[in-house]
Formats: sequence, C-alpha cells, structure tokens
Amino acid sequence: MSKRNLDEKRRRAGKRPSRPARPAQSTARRAAKRRVRPAKRVAARRANAAKRPMPKPPARRPLRPSERPAVRPAAQTAAIAPELQSQMTAVQTQFATLESKAQLGTVYEAIGAFDAKLVDLPLALEALRSRGYVHAEQLEDRLEALENSWDDTRPRVEATLQQHVTRLDRELDDVERQVQRLRPTSSMIRSAEVKLNGLDNQISGAETAVANLYNALQSDLNAIQRDLNRAAAMMDALDESQAIRLRETEGPLLAIKTEWRRDGDEGPEGMLFLTDQRLLFEQREEVVTKKRFGIFKADSEMIQELLLEAEVAHIESVGAKEEGGFLGMGKDDILDIVFTADGPLSRARFHLKGQDSADWAAMIKRIQTGEIDDDRAQEYLDELEEAQATAVSFPTQCPNCFAAVPTPPRGITSVACEFCGTTIVPE
Repeated sequence: MSKRNLDEKRRRAGKRPSRPARPAQSTARRAAKRRVRPAKRVAARRANAAKRPMPKPPARRPLRPSERPAVRPAAQTAAIAPELQSQMTAVQTQFATLESKAQLGTVYEAIGAFDAKLVDLPLALEALRSRGYVHAEQLEDRLEALENSWDDTRPRVEATLQQHVTRLDRELDDVERQVQRLRPTSSMIRSAEVKLNGLDNQISGAETAVANLYNALQSDLNAIQRDLNRAAAMMDALDESQAIRLRETEGPLLAIKTEWRRDGDEGPEGMLFLTDQRLLFEQREEVVTKKRFGIFKADSEMIQELLLEAEVAHIESVGAKEEGGFLGMGKDDILDIVFTADGPLSRARFHLKGQDSADWAAMIKRIQTGEIDDDRAQEYLDELEEAQATAVSFPTQCPNCFAAVPTPPRGITSVACEFCGTTIVPE
C-alpha cells in the first residue's frame, strides 16, 4: 500500500497521518559508527598510561669536586662591602631559582594535567548524559579526535622535553661554575648576571618550544572543558528548580541568568532556560518585604517561581541585539521574543547576563527547523523516534465529545480534552 493510501486510511479511522521522523537517518548513523563509551575509552587510556608514563624531570648532577672552586676564608667573606654582598646573594638566589626552573617541571606538570583531563572529561560527559544532557553529540567526536591527536603528539613532546632538559643541564653546569667562582667585584657580578639572564631566556625558550607542540590541542581541550562546565551549570540550575520537570525525551540546551524586562527596563530576575521544546523563565531573586525608615532593608524573602513556560513552536519571531553601554563597552545582550496567538503572551524581552543573545536566537531557529534533533547523542535517538511515533498516534478527535485534538508536544503521553476534560491517550 502506498504512503498516500495509508495516510487516507488513517484519516478515515480518526488517526493522524503518519509522518517520517526527522532523525530517520539515525539508523544509518548508528550503523556507520558504533561509538565506544567514554568509560571504556578511559579504562584503555589508563592502561596505556600505566605502560608508558611520562618521565619525570631528571635529577641535577652535582659538580665534581675538581670542578668546585675553593671556599673563601670566613674573614675574607666578612670583609666584603654590604652592597657587593647583597649583589652576590641576589646572584646566588637567582641561580637557585633557575636551577629548579631548568628542569622544566612546570611543563611536565602541564602535560600530566593534560593526560588527567583526557581521563576526567569523558567521564564528566558521561555523567552529564546520565543527568539528561542529550545534545551536543559532537562532544564525543571532539574528545575522541583530541585523544587520537594527543596520542600522536605526546611522543614528540616527550622526546623534545628530554632534549631541552639535557641541554639546559649542561648550561647549568657552566653557570654554576661561574657562580661558585664569583668574587666580590662589580665586573664579575655583572658577568654572572648576564650569564644568568641568558640562561633564563633559554629556559623560557625551551618552555615555549615544547608548548608550541601541543598549544592547538590545549586550546581544543580548554574549549571542551568550557562547554562541559556550561552544560553542568545548566543541569545544576535545572536540578535547583522544583517547578520545572522535563518531559520524556526533552533535552535542555541553554541556561543563563536573566532579567525579564516586563516593565520597560526593569523586571524580575532569574534563570532563562531553553530546551529543544520549551522556553522557560523562573524567577530567582531576593525581594525586600519590609524596610526600616523607608530606606534600609529590614526583611526579605527569596522568590523562586516559574513565570513563563512557552512552546518553542509558538515563537513567531526572535530578535537579538545589544543595547546601552558606553563607547562600545558594557552593552546589554537583549533577546526579543514575539509569540504566536497560541503562545502564553504576545511578546517578551530578556536581558541575558553572560551569553550572546545571537546564540540563543540561532538555537531557537535550529529547534524550529528540526535541525537540533540531528545533534542528539546516539544513545538517545531511539527514544526520540518512539516519542515522535507516539505523538502522531493520538486521535484527531476526542472519543467522548468529538472535539478536535491538537497534536500534543513530543514526549506527552496523555492529554485532557479542553472541552469535556476526557483523558486522551495514544492509540
């Protein structure tokens, strides 16, 4: 039977025409790439790291007795002018600092931190998935690509580190001999200072040379960390709400502290949330309930109340702009929303505190076009298709009063007839 005839048969039976789920391509996606779960990749990475740990900075080889200068008698040392003694002490202190710095310990620590992040971040992402963060599938791809690139880069970093430490160790020997032979003369002190400054520059150059090998990877790592931090903050903010309950398959996307400018330039402050189905604003602010002498706060209460809940499908237009500020600085990011006749109100204006309103506008458009569904993590594609199938399984008429039944949002498993109150479930 053709799809057209099948749809006609469903209409006669009082059912909605079938419609292809947008992520129909998900089957092909799953077949093309079976992703290894982060926890398994982490276990493999830990095992490989145990077999090939990053070497630690080598210990400094002390000068042989034949290389050390003779110790000056105490009487001779006491006769040194205070100014020269102070300069000699500064030289010795600088050498001690550079002796430690030349082992490039900070670089070794940075690389160790990189290794640790490649273990921690996949686990953090998996934890977010378990909390309901179903979008940003590219995060898995980005982490996997970063791990592969680091595995290719790390041996070069390790070899380059060893080369620089060995070279700097020889330079340290030369400088150490000069420092230990130092005499309380201006010329010898200046010569030692020049030598120490040169060594300092060589150490900085070595640190830069090694860092350049993985700077791009470090930037990618930092970007992934920022995205995960933002997602974690969003999930935390949702968990703090007693009024907001996500529907089945509903995926949170953005959250930010916001002022809802209901009265010109003022209004309640709270959190603005965007999911792949709804736009929600929850007031979260301390409100003064009593003042002393009409000026000073005497009492207050914390207000937390869901003030706006709107379907993204009921947004007619969205505008993003910057307002205010001085000389291009301190501008407010403004998100203007116009709703359709089915929306909870005609329009709303929000001041986003810390995020670009253009990003919010773009995300809303991605939701409305259905493009956002292609961004779901693989393990959440099946439930999306099931929810879409459930939505089209609702009858088009109330079985009791025969009133028209609008298509319910995805993830809704029952609705009440707005005319007679009958509970309607999918067929």
